[in-house]
Amino acid sequence: MTFLIEPWQWGDWMWRGMLTLNLVAITSAVLGVFLYLRRMSLIADALAHVALPGIVMAFLVTGSLDGALMLGGAALVGLFTAVAIEWVSRQPTVRSDAAIGVVFTALFALGVILLSTRVRDAHIDTHCLLFGDVLGVSDRALSLVVWSTPVVLGLVAIFYRWLSVSSFDARFALALGVPVAALNYGLMSAVTVTAVAGFEAVGAVLVIALIIVPAATAHLLARSLKGMLAVSVGHGIIASWVGMYLAIGLNISAAGAVVVAGGALYALAFLFAPGHGRFWRWRRRSLAHRGQHQPLSPPG
Repeated sequence: MTFLIEPWQWGDWMWRGMLTLNLVAITSAVLGVFLYLRRMSLIADALAHVALPGIVMAFLVTGSLDGALMLGGAALVGLFTAVAIEWVSRQPTVRSDAAIGVVFTALFALGVILLSTRVRDAHIDTHCLLFGDVLGVSDRALSLVVWSTPVVLGLVAIFYRWLSVSSFDARFALALGVPVAALNYGLMSAVTVTAVAGFEAVGAVLVIALIIVPAATAHLLARSLKGMLAVSVGHGIIASWVGMYLAIGLNISAAGAVVVAGGALYALAFLFAPGHGRFWRWRRRSLAHRGQHQPLSPPG
């Protein structure tokens, strides 16, 4: 109990970090489910990285690191990235995974070049952008997450039916008049905004895990979309709390500990998911094997 309570008495950094981390985890988990169902999990990697050139370009145009401007610049670059990836992947000689790799690496490299040559006086911490600093969340980063989270979740709630139909059957959604392409671009923009808002807490690299891993875990445990959303959000929250306490107890990176905790939860679901986990499959095969080789009992 002392280990659980004492960190909250050391200062306000604990509740600030936990609040930011949980809000980012919840939003990422919700968006990750729709990306997973659309078989677009890899694009979360691309959008998390291209947010960097979006921030840099927004600073070059406005000369300010204001949170709203950062989100706007990142959202525009994320939307451009989604359009570019879709256009490149439609070419007959290009695979979709290759299109994602080519576009996002080129844009990310452009952001790094601009950051090192044109915005040296912007005081942008590249290490923080890539790996985060959960235990040192600033007021600006906290405010970004606090107001971006309800906006993104509110939009998901408003377009929930369209998102659910188009995630399972895009052709059927088109037949119903659902604007599937616009939903895809909106989803990409929401992912980019979430990545930028959570940069200072979890970084561009580790936010990918908060988007993909909870959704993958939910797919193993849930049997409906609402169930997947609930399990995914629960996974993100549990991983955040366990990871934070691991970081405090072991004096390691908080964001890295959260991702490791999330990976451990996925491994448990992979092994012990009811019905089709590896452990239960092995048990069924073992019982079937025993039944085949069990000698028949004598009559009478």
